[in-house]
Amino acid sequence: MSRSPDRPAPAGPHPAVEPLPALTALRFVAAAYVLAFHFGTYAMSRAAMPDAVFLGYSGVTFFFLLSGFILAYNYQRVDLSERAALVRFLRARVARVYPVYLLALAVGVPWFVVWTAKVAPPLQTLMAASAVLAPLGLHAWVPGAACALDCPSWSVSAELFFYALFPLLLPLVLRRPGVTALVTLAAWATATTLAILAWNRYAPGLSLIAPTTDAAALLAQAIKYNPLMRLPEFVAGLLLFVLWRRVRLPIPLLLAGAGAAAAALVASVGAIPEVLTHNGLTALVWAPVILAGAQARSGPLTAGWFVFLGRISFALYLLHVPVYVFVSGLHRALLAGRLDGIPWLTAALATFLSLAAASAVHLWVEEPARRRILRPRAQGRPATAMPSA
Repeated sequence: MSRSPDRPAPAGPHPAVEPLPALTALRFVAAAYVLAFHFGTYAMSRAAMPDAVFLGYSGVTFFFLLSGFILAYNYQRVDLSERAALVRFLRARVARVYPVYLLALAVGVPWFVVWTAKVAPPLQTLMAASAVLAPLGLHAWVPGAACALDCPSWSVSAELFFYALFPLLLPLVLRRPGVTALVTLAAWATATTLAILAWNRYAPGLSLIAPTTDAAALLAQAIKYNPLMRLPEFVAGLLLFVLWRRVRLPIPLLLAGAGAAAAALVASVGAIPEVLTHNGLTALVWAPVILAGAQARSGPLTAGWFVFLGRISFALYLLHVPVYVFVSGLHRALLAGRLDGIPWLTAALATFLSLAAASAVHLWVEEPARRRILRPRAQGRPATAMPSA
């Protein structure tokens, strides 16, 4: 249904909703968890890494779940079949993602060029393709390209795919949540089973997280990063919103459930196929955490400083790998690697610089660019300016 020309357009991409500050703060927790996993991987062997840190890659599952939950929360009353509403939605997604995303890709270019030059074909060709695919948000679809240019950016490529499907998925989830849940669970189980069989067949005995051959690395990227493989996590976030809208469980019960699930997963790291833990099983932990965060209206997670850390989390997530590579390279150039015996020092410095860079980018790039992109445009007739989105 089109909007009447006499009715004013919404001031923002969706109707005003109550803020959920604890969920914003939890974004920082997930980003910091991913950072700990990456920096731990760089600084120590797998045998020396605690299993709880090793599961830090699961922070991406949190982001996919939270993305679905928040989008459903914001757009539950918006008819995205209306062209104007769809345009506002897509414009808001571009404003939210692309300023920091393109900056992070640009920062990663020097190392991307060096690494690509050192790799032999055909992997070199696939990696080089990321120079074109990554700015378009398509690199997660191509093994070899998915992790070549600022590896964490693959998840943004997946998110852009989720955004494209969201206008179709939201009404389906809101109207038929039970059927959608069953279909999603069946799709996830089928896809992960096939992925486990393929991994055991073509890369037996190797780690999905750190494969040691080019062929295994390509297969691992096809399993870990392909947007279709990760779509069930986003849909689960939409379904989580429907559950939260209908039932409000006590926060202590939710946190106890999350803690029990986390303890079980950490204790079973060696026994559970890595495909499962990497591609969605940790939703058993993150889902109750999100439900608890959505209900929290007081406590540490609602403190202003914690919410600010949540707001810089997107920049932190995308920039921490280039920052670590920069610090590591500077250490080798200036000190000839003399601090290799104390890798925690490099990790600590990289963490501090990552937080500083993320804060600066959020304040001076992300927010100004978002406001500029969302600034209302002239409608071709004199009128009172609409409030900023």
